[in-house]
Formats: sequence, C-alpha cells, structure tokens
Amino acid sequence: MEVLGFHPVDLLIILLYLFAITYIGQKLYKKIHTEEDFFLAGRSFNKWFQYFLNMGTLSDANSAIRTASFTFEKGLGGVWLMLIGVFTGPYHWFMAGWFRRVRLVTMAELFEERFKSKVLPTFYALISIWLSILIIGIGYKASLRTFQAMTIKPPNQCTPAEKRKVELYEQYRHLRQLYKTKGLSPEQTSEYELLDALYKKGQISSFTSFTKPFWFYLIYTVFIAFYVMMGGFKAAVITDIIQGFLILFFSFMLIPFSLVAVGGWSEFTQRIPDHMLFIFGCASEEFAWNSIAALMVATIIGITGHQGNMALNGSARDELTARIANIGGAYTKRILTIAWALCGLFAYALYSDSISDPDMAWGVLSHNLLGPGLRGLMVAGILAANMSTLDAVCVYLSALFVRHFYKPFVKNKSTRHYINVSRLAILCFLLLGIYVSVTTFSIIHLVKALPSLNIIFGAPVLLLLFWKRLTRTAVYAEVIVCSIVLAVLPHLLPCFETVKHSPFFSQRTQEQTVVRSVHASQEDVRQGLAEEVGQSIRKPIRIPPASIYYDTIALMNPDDPESPYEGIGRLHTELILAHSLGFNLPSMTPSALLTLRYLIAAILPFVFLIPISLLTRDKIPQADIARFYVRLKTPVHPDPIKDAEEVQKSYADPARFDHLKLFPRSNWEFCKWTRTDTIGFVVSVCITGGILLFFWGLIQVIA
Repeated sequence: MEVLGFHPVDLLIILLYLFAITYIGQKLYKKIHTEEDFFLAGRSFNKWFQYFLNMGTLSDANSAIRTASFTFEKGLGGVWLMLIGVFTGPYHWFMAGWFRRVRLVTMAELFEERFKSKVLPTFYALISIWLSILIIGIGYKASLRTFQAMTIKPPNQCTPAEKRKVELYEQYRHLRQLYKTKGLSPEQTSEYELLDALYKKGQISSFTSFTKPFWFYLIYTVFIAFYVMMGGFKAAVITDIIQGFLILFFSFMLIPFSLVAVGGWSEFTQRIPDHMLFIFGCASEEFAWNSIAALMVATIIGITGHQGNMALNGSARDELTARIANIGGAYTKRILTIAWALCGLFAYALYSDSISDPDMAWGVLSHNLLGPGLRGLMVAGILAANMSTLDAVCVYLSALFVRHFYKPFVKNKSTRHYINVSRLAILCFLLLGIYVSVTTFSIIHLVKALPSLNIIFGAPVLLLLFWKRLTRTAVYAEVIVCSIVLAVLPHLLPCFETVKHSPFFSQRTQEQTVVRSVHASQEDVRQGLAEEVGQSIRKPIRIPPASIYYDTIALMNPDDPESPYEGIGRLHTELILAHSLGFNLPSMTPSALLTLRYLIAAILPFVFLIPISLLTRDKIPQADIARFYVRLKTPVHPDPIKDAEEVQKSYADPARFDHLKLFPRSNWEFCKWTRTDTIGFVVSVCITGGILLFFWGLIQVIA
C-alpha cells in the first residue's frame, strides 16, 4: 500500500524527522535574549559545532541533486560547478580568520566600518538578499524536482493529457539521439525543433508525478520557518549536527544499490560514453580546462563578498576554530561532490532513456532503487541537507534586513521587537524563494550565473581587506555599474519583446563535428568500425549549435515551424560586451563562451575600483581607517573580556602590528605569514591535491 507514492513506513520516518527539528526550535525559543544570540548564537561555538555548521550549510541536498543533474547532462565536466571550490580551500584558511577578526555581525557592516557610509551597507544588503533568495529558489526547485521523481504516477492513473506529454517526450528523445549520431531528414528536423521548443519550455516530460508544487512548497516552508524562527542561529547549528550525519548517509546510500543494478563496474563503463568520463571535458563542451580556470578566478573573487561569511565564521569562539571548521566543512563537501557525481553517472547508465529532465536524475535513481524505509531515510536526508542550508541562510539574511533596512527607519525599539521582525523577515524570504522556484525552469543556468553576480561585492570586499587606498567613490561607481550590467540588465532587457525576439540575440554558435577517441561498443562492432568491444577507435560526434546570448533559445510558437526564436532565461551581458570588443562569438566553442563570461565579470569591477581610487580621496579621518586595519590584525582571544582588552590596546596603538606588514610604508596591508598560517596553507594544498588525485584515480579505475 502506498500513499502518494510513499510507503507508510517512509511517511513515518519523514514525519518523525520533521517533528524532531520542530521540537528543537521550540526548546531554544526561550534562550534567545539578544540579537547576537539570534544571529550568531553568542559567538560561542567550538570546532565541533562550527564544523557541522559549515558542512551543513555548504553540503545541502540541492548541491547533491545539482551535481547529479550536471553530471547526467554534461558528464564529469559538469561537476566543476560544484567541485571548483576544491581549489579555494587554501584561500578559505586565511579568509575565515579575517572575518572572525573584524568582529562584526553582518558583511554589510564592513562597508559601514571602513567607509563610514550608511548607503553602501544598505545597497550590499539589498543585493545580497536578492542573491540569497535566488539560492533559496534553486533549493526549492531542486527539492521539488527530486520529490516529483520519487512519487511517479503509474501509467494507468495518468490522464490522457499527461500520457500525451510522455509520448511526445519519447519522440523527442528518439530524434535527439538520431541528430547526434546520424543526422535528421528535413521532415525530422522540423519535428525535432518543434519538440525541442516544447521540452525547453517544460511542456513535455518522461513521467507524471503525484507531488503537486503548491502542497510541497506549503508543507516544506511551514516546517523550515517554524524551527528557524523559534531558535534562530543556535537552532540552525544544533539541528545541523543531526542533519550532518543524514547528509553523509544519503550521499553514499545510492552508490552500492546503483552498482548492483547496473551489473558491476565493467557494465557501468560500457554504458557511459567515453566523453562523459573526461574530467576536463573538451573544447566543444562548456566545462573544459579554460572555462574551469576562469570559473576558479571568478569563484575566489566572489566568495570573499559572500553574505554568509560573517555568520559562518563570526559565530566561532576564536579564529582558529573558524579556520579549521571552515576548511573542514568545505573539503567535506568536495569529497561528497565526487560521490554525487558518481550517482549522476549511474543515473545515466541506468535510465538515460527515461529521464527527461536532468534535475530529476537523483529522484529517479532513489525511486527505482530504494525500498520501503530506505526511501523514507533518503527523503529525510534530503530534507535535512536542504534545511541545514536554508536555516543559516535565512538567519543571516534577517540580520541584514533588520540591521540595514529596518533599524535605520524604526529606531529605539526593544531587542525583542527586532528579533520578532527578524522572524517575520525569515518567512518572507522563504516565500520569495518559492516565487523564484516557480518562475525558474532550469537549475543549471541559474547556478552558472551566480559566480558573476557574487563578484559585484566580492571585488570591493577583497580590496578593502588589503588596500587602504580604496575609496568610497570607487566602490559606489563599481557597485552601481556592475549591478546594472551583471544583475539588472540580464533580467530586465528580456522583458522587452524586441530584445526577447531579437534575431541578433537569438544567434547560435556554428554546428560542430568533433572526432573523439572512444572505446568501441557492440553497435560499433556491428557496423564494422571496430573488431571487438572496448577497442580504442575514433568517432565523429555532432555538437549541436549553442545559444550565445541567452541560456537557451526556442521557437516562440512550438506549433509553427516558421515561428521566430525567442530567448529563454538570462541575457548574457558579459558576451554583449565581448562582442563590442570585437570577439567573433558565433565561431567560438561553448567552453570559450563560458570562459569569456567569467573573465569579463571578474575583470570589470577592477576596471572601476583601482583607477577611480587612485584619482579620488575620501574625507574619512586616517585615524578611523587605522583603527579598522589594526583590529583586523588583532588575534581573537576565546575569552570575550580579554578579547575586548586586546582590541582596546590596538586602538590605543594603531601601529601595533606594522612590523608584520609584508610591504612596509605602503597602502597594502598584507602581513607576513605566521607558523599557523604556513602550516594551514600547506595542509590545505595537500588536501586539495589529494582530493583531485583521488578523483582522477577513481575515473581511471572505472574507465
């Protein structure tokens, strides 16, 4: 007996988990007395709590679902959207210490402290809240897709309209496979384009689900909102311990079941095309070595200004705790990412013919391989992993809202009043996340856009930490211009019909045929292309044209083959700039286009920040600037009273740590490394190398 696709045992496990976290939130409600209690849990967490906080916040189920989706769609090259952070581990070692040393509550306060500005913190809060709502929306969408894939309707319960959608998808899948291998006749090409437009608009699918978006969003939001609104950041961290173990469990659960279902590693390898096992992809795909390198640069700049840095590191009792927990959580996610990628490949090997939407790969795998009880544990693990991210995100967003939007206008209220406003803000953020989820079709396109958006404030934060010459005028100019170019115009311009249906913006790259070295399949032997299965041969692969300026394009009217194309998703303003600079975009490969997007987004902020800073001066007293940087150099003491005394000593002698400057008598505030800095950096580099070596070795074994 099943209820909406779930066995009663599964439903019992799910309900027990939901009521357990609700109970934790309710118990902590009376322990919240100050804003610092609600937003940072009193800066009291040790390494154990901080580790689970960082791991839980970073390793959400949406990361697992997205990694499996990207791998299913693009092979191992797609894993870099999630695995790219492995290169940032050594940088995290230093970054965690900086954000603990500034001793602030929100990232927006950095601009208030450094530039004595009230407008910049508000603008930072506005952009950061918007970016985080996008992330919340991605999480909702990934969770919904997974639940839909785990609650599939049997064919005999589908309506005629639902059956028709499945039939059209089967026709589309067959034509798509022919297109890549043998090509299509003119009649087939016309039919393929019509079905492709329906697929890109989400109007055909390989199955129908019991899960209805409205009820899923309602129930999911109620439970998340209740325990976070009651217990604040402390509830988030305590539940993250429970959720951390569930994350580890659900991340590895599918691998043995998948291996048995596919028939072992040998059979798995035969079912996976060779090009999907290329770690760095190839130039004809989006994720080749050049785009991965550009993504790494954009990621390092972007994470410096991430809105969660102060909460994730500032809640630690001292900076060493923050540093160890930060890289511990970050590296745990990278190891889990490899497991998630394997699940994506297993989904392809087992169900590539039946999965219409890559975002549903994880759900289909879980639905088909797990029995009663295990399916309930998988759902609980997914809920746990998502909630462990949403709870922390919602708390630091509420801090940004209350301290930089609400308080400046509603002053002199009680602490309880501001905490209650924070709770209402959390509910609003979750509801806005639902809106983003409902209006977003593809997860991967939104994730690819996030590095560019994070750079808007990542670049000025990176400079203000090290360069005293940075001016408020330069930051204003950079934030305004980059926000317009990277955040506003990409979503505003497509609202105009002339832009959305513009032949120029509907351009695609030229169709390409590449020759790849692959292992021969049984079909290749049958066609006389090889003498035996597994023999290394070279085969031509047709690469379809890719949209240049939009995430994707499709026929405006799928029923009319002569209909003009329309853009779907984000308009890539970075590539419009590239075109104005003389780049021949139609002749480029998808990886070159993505490389240009990230490099232009990474360079653009500094084009404004550095020259304008050199040409302008702030009217901020030098003493205030000196106090900011000397506090940033003052090590954190675990005892709050002694820590305050150390800060006062630094304020009394702003030159207290000048002997540590790497470039004395300059505006650069880089300091010489301590023994702890060096050891941590070396260990981080070794861990990064070890993870990459393990990943490479694993692929060599299974290939």
